[in-house]
Amino acid sequence: MRAVTTHELRSHIQGEWVGDEDILIGGVSEISSARAGDLVYAVSKEKAQLVESCQASFAILPQGTWRLKIPHVKVTNPYLAFAKVLRVMDSYVPTYDRIHPNTSIHETAQIGTDVVLYPGVFVDAGVSIGDRTVVYANVSLGQGVTIGEDCLIHSNCSIRESVKIGDRVILQPNAVIGSDGYGYAPHKGVHHKIPQLGTVILGDDVEVGAGTTIDRGTFRETWIGNGTKLDNLVQVGHNVKMGIGCLMASQSGLSGSTILGDYVTFGGQSGSVGHITIGSNATIVARGAPAKDVPEGSMISGFPGRDHRLQMKILAAQGRIVGLRRELREAIKSLSLKN
Repeated sequence: MRAVTTHELRSHIQGEWVGDEDILIGGVSEISSARAGDLVYAVSKEKAQLVESCQASFAILPQGTWRLKIPHVKVTNPYLAFAKVLRVMDSYVPTYDRIHPNTSIHETAQIGTDVVLYPGVFVDAGVSIGDRTVVYANVSLGQGVTIGEDCLIHSNCSIRESVKIGDRVILQPNAVIGSDGYGYAPHKGVHHKIPQLGTVILGDDVEVGAGTTIDRGTFRETWIGNGTKLDNLVQVGHNVKMGIGCLMASQSGLSGSTILGDYVTFGGQSGSVGHITIGSNATIVARGAPAKDVPEGSMISGFPGRDHRLQMKILAAQGRIVGLRRELREAIKSLSLKN
């Protein structure tokens, strides 16, 4: 992380700046542990009120009337502004700026301008890599893989044959794109493998977390829509279709042929049965698992998945069962109903 000045940050953050002096920012911190030279941010009125008592040198705050002595900027989206600050302060510089000689590139592969390939990268026949894409060590690109421009493929990823990846896609380490879908035909006690001849298509601006796996379709594509973000250790089954801007937290998963609308959110360790449709803007709460189609805008929790408010009532009722049993025993005893 490199030090920056507030003057430099002004060109990246649009907002109402309070305090004219040019301040050197050496790091970022949580409000409770901030020191001189740190930048902090608050996303709520309660957090903003804590800023005045901390030792930070600068703050990003939500819009409002704040009576603070500390220099700050008021913005519409503090979290987004903070992300921009981290991007500016990122001091990481790639080791290589070229194609390393210790790579294996098939003669039919097409490599764009300013592509960076680290040692151990394997590029099979017919692969196409767009301009300015960076591929880190020990990545395998199977036959006919297409990768767009400005992508970042981290170490040890495996991208199997015919997979298509859009622009500005990020794959975190050990992601597997295009593994075989989980399909078998049982016959006389033997599970016969069903060939998985489809592919995977990742749209633009998709991010895939570390250790996440996306299965190829049986005879068509598994589709991940533009701007969708998958956390670490997520499983996407074959023939799944995900819309734009979906979010899936760690250890969540989708069974085969599930269809998601746009901006669907899955909490941690949630999932779905296969062959259902989940409407746009629906939320599946952590450990929730719908077993039938989910209407748009719904919030689902529990298993089998049901409306979140109903699930909370059921859980509350379950918590009262022990007390009700005790009251029932006492009533039976008092009425001399027990033989």
